[in-house]
Amino acid sequence: MELWGEETHDECLLLTPDQDRGIQTIRGHVTMFIRQMALYANQGKKAYRWIIIDDCDTFPQISQQALRRPMETYSHISRFIFIGNSTEDLIPAIRSRCIHVTMNTFDPYEHQEDFMKLVKMPHTLTEEIWAWILNTCQNNVSDLIRLLQLVRDILITKNLEPSVALIQSICSTPFHLDFIPLLNALTERNLIAGTHQIIEIWKRGYTFEDILESFQTIHGLFGENTPTENTLVHVFLLNAWIAYCKGNTSVLSLQNVFYKTLKDESLKRMGLD
Repeated sequence: MELWGEETHDECLLLTPDQDRGIQTIRGHVTMFIRQMALYANQGKKAYRWIIIDDCDTFPQISQQALRRPMETYSHISRFIFIGNSTEDLIPAIRSRCIHVTMNTFDPYEHQEDFMKLVKMPHTLTEEIWAWILNTCQNNVSDLIRLLQLVRDILITKNLEPSVALIQSICSTPFHLDFIPLLNALTERNLIAGTHQIIEIWKRGYTFEDILESFQTIHGLFGENTPTENTLVHVFLLNAWIAYCKGNTSVLSLQNVFYKTLKDESLKRMGLD
């Protein structure tokens, strides 16, 4: 918003990975946002609606398909900006409508202070701590911001000073220790333990897709491979990936999928209750 000035705040809509970016959001909220500017256009005023999709690498393809119509219908009053690491993550129909601007990668060490201010970090991080965080994020800015927010919340909540040991424990915790309890809760059909563990995993900074991929890996490594367990895990993962494709990527959505899996009547009819 600082780029165009404070007066343009109402003309900009930012969609980040932390928000619902499902097909219903595109068809409803985004389309309505653009239509409001049509009133100004009809009055002869020159104005545009700016829709900024941050981290479009994780923008669901079904939502991209839904975005084609408003891009075509309201091209005279709207402009779209897609921010991502690669153009290959956009569907060809959208990619062909965009002008591609390649930017050089920035030096994360040079902009460390800017990131600290952005997440309102209460403490100064040493160069060694900063190196650990950058190595964990692999130069992904969205992951960097989410991890810094996680570190900030831990430091504030537990009233701790940042240390190398603490950051290493956050960045290097063996992920099987996080997911085995969730696998056990699912196979034991323990709703309370499962929903609690999902929150604990989420608080550690895992994204929605990271949770699903890690959970599938843990099941392959540590699962008992029984018909009941395999069916429960596959039903859970299938429903979760469907939710992800629809843009429902919140922790509440994942907990809802866990609940529906345990309450699935078709599983009971198969004798898996």
